[in-house]
Amino acid sequence: MSRPDRLTDGPTMEITTMAEALQLNGQILKSGNTHDLSKLFTFSALSPSGDLAYARLLLRSLPSPTSFHYNSILRAYSQSPDPVKALHLFLSMVRDSTRFSFRPDKFTYPFLLKSCARLRLTHEGKQLHGLVVKSGLCSDRYVRHSLIHMYGKCGEPPLARKMFDEMSERDAVSWTSIIDGLVDNDMPLEALRLFEEMVEDGVEVNEATVVSVLRACADAGALGVGRRVHELVEERRVGLKGNVRTALIDMYTKCGCIESARRVFDEGDVGEDVFAWTAMIAGLASNGKCREAIELFDHVREY
Repeated sequence: MSRPDRLTDGPTMEITTMAEALQLNGQILKSGNTHDLSKLFTFSALSPSGDLAYARLLLRSLPSPTSFHYNSILRAYSQSPDPVKALHLFLSMVRDSTRFSFRPDKFTYPFLLKSCARLRLTHEGKQLHGLVVKSGLCSDRYVRHSLIHMYGKCGEPPLARKMFDEMSERDAVSWTSIIDGLVDNDMPLEALRLFEEMVEDGVEVNEATVVSVLRACADAGALGVGRRVHELVEERRVGLKGNVRTALIDMYTKCGCIESARRVFDEGDVGEDVFAWTAMIAGLASNGKCREAIELFDHVREY
C-alpha cells in the first residue's frame, strides 16, 4: 500500500525530496501537463529539502505565475544564507515587467525589508520605504513593523521611533520591534522606558518582548526591573524555557546576581540547551567563579 505523502503515479503527486521533484519534472516534460508545476515550484522554494536555484528556474516556466509565487521565492531568499538575492530578484522583476507580471503588495515588502535588516543595508532599506509610501502601504501594520525592525537593525533608531510613533494602533509586535531596535543601538534606558509604557497600556507581553527587555536590563545593570520582568514571566506564564531562560541567566549574571542566575538555570530541564549552558558558564567566569565555571563545563560534556 503506497503512502499518501509520497510520490505516486497519479495526478496528485506529493513531493518530499528533490529527487522526487526531479522525477515529477521529468513526468511533466513527457506529458506536457504543466498542472503540477506550481506544486513543484512551491516545494522547491519553501521546503527545507528544496532548492532555491531550481525554484528560480521553475518560476520562468510557470504559465501564469501569481503574487503567491513571486512572494514565496522572495520570502525564501530573505530567510536564506544569502538574503541579498531577494533584493536582486526583486529588481529584476520590477525592471523586466514584460517577463514578470509582478506587482509588489503588502506581503512583498516585509520580506525585502527583512533582507535589508539582515545585511544592514540602510540605503536600500530607505529606497524600499519610498516604494512603500508610493504604493500606499505605509499604514499596513505588518509593513510598518518591518520598517521599524529594518531601521533598528540598520542603526537608525530615530527613524525606527518615527515609524513607531506614527502608528495609530500598536500591538505586542510593534512595541517589541522598537524596544529591540533601541537595545541594538545601545539605548537600554530608553528601551526600558518604552517597556513601562507598554505595560501601562495593557499590551500583552510575549516571549520576544521579554527577551528584548531582559537584554536592556543586562546592558543597563537594571536588576530591579529585571526581577520585575522575571515575576511577570511567572505571573503570565510566558514560559521559563529556551530564549527566555537564557536571557534571564544572562541578565542576572551581568547584574552580578549569580545565585538568582543559578536558580533559573537549575529550574526545569536544561538538557542540551547549549545557549543556557553557555550563558551560565560565561556568567560564572565573568563573576570570578572560575572553578564553578570549569566544573559546569565538565558536566555539560556528559551530554
